[in-house]
Amino acid sequence: MKQTTLKEWQEEARARFGEDYREWRFQCPACGHKQFIRDFEDIGINPNSAFQECIGRHMGKGAAVKGDSTGCNWAAYGFFGTLGKGRLIIMEDGEEVEVFAFAGKEGEENGRKDVQETE
Repeated sequence: MKQTTLKEWQEEARARFGEDYREWRFQCPACGHKQFIRDFEDIGINPNSAFQECIGRHMGKGAAVKGDSTGCNWAAYGFFGTLGKGRLIIMEDGEEVEVFAFAGKEGEENGRKDVQETE
């Protein structure tokens, strides 16, 4: 899993998506849903949740379902983190925080082959 400092991560996000943080985009490691930070703001959820929680968590979705990338209840701070498909951000105080991968090329490896089918 790639490790970067908070500053490096923010600089990369700006390079990928621009200065407007609302346009930064992340991919859920469990269901593959791609979400903008603005998606969270639009439904009244803390925008800082966008890089650690699938939006489905706030829309009543359950566990990831094979073939459904509309969202699930996954969180990067859960027991399985980002399933090895995210980033480890080193905060200024040295704390390590696991976050979702950026959507796009970095998130391409977030395939769904490890998601179990549920009914």
